[in-house]
Amino acid sequence: MMRVRLKAAAREIIAAFDRSGIRPGSAVTPAMLVDAIDVFVDDCERIDREYGPTAEVLAEDVSGIADQIFDCLHDLGVWADRLDLRNARIAVIDISLEAAQWCMRHRGQLRQIGPVVAALANRANIAGSLDACIALSDAYEAVIANVATRLQADHTSTDPLRPWRQLLINAAVISTRSRDLRKMERAYRRLEAHLPSECPAFFQQAVHQVAGLGFSPEARAMVQSRNAKWTSRARA
Repeated sequence: MMRVRLKAAAREIIAAFDRSGIRPGSAVTPAMLVDAIDVFVDDCERIDREYGPTAEVLAEDVSGIADQIFDCLHDLGVWADRLDLRNARIAVIDISLEAAQWCMRHRGQLRQIGPVVAALANRANIAGSLDACIALSDAYEAVIANVATRLQADHTSTDPLRPWRQLLINAAVISTRSRDLRKMERAYRRLEAHLPSECPAFFQQAVHQVAGLGFSPEARAMVQSRNAKWTSRARA
């Protein structure tokens, strides 16, 4: 699947690059980047065949392979930006999540989280169905579990774009959209534990979200009680 989606996005980028007449100089061209990713995808497929698609793999550097894919996808996305190909850039970013999921299936560590956070955010923007929100909530949980020991210590940072903050807030948003009480409770507890300063604004917005159709009385009560708690704390 990773290779199929890459080829679809790459065709547009390579064609636009060829038409542009840009002289890349020392830069790696889109075609060269796609060829490099192809080699790394070959490694992914070989590892799946040899060890099984979900086996822990210690004999191979699965984290390193994921890093290489992330690096190449980043550079390919830069070319898409330069060529004003917004949809192709989004597609390239999204492939990073597939690479991350492959890495996690083999018990690798996600050492580059930025591309994965961006891919998850893009999917959240287009997740329209309840099933899509449920699946995306599970994807957030898997990524958070993988990176938690390295990222959760950033609670003193004030950078609003830091990956840990984006992961926790977006996971809480998508858990609400999933309407699953267990997912909501887990995401809310984590937000309260790690980002308490974000809670008043988050739960105030969530109250409006759960007022819509499709949310159970239990979901509304959960959000309303937390909103009351954090509103009172903010006023204290």
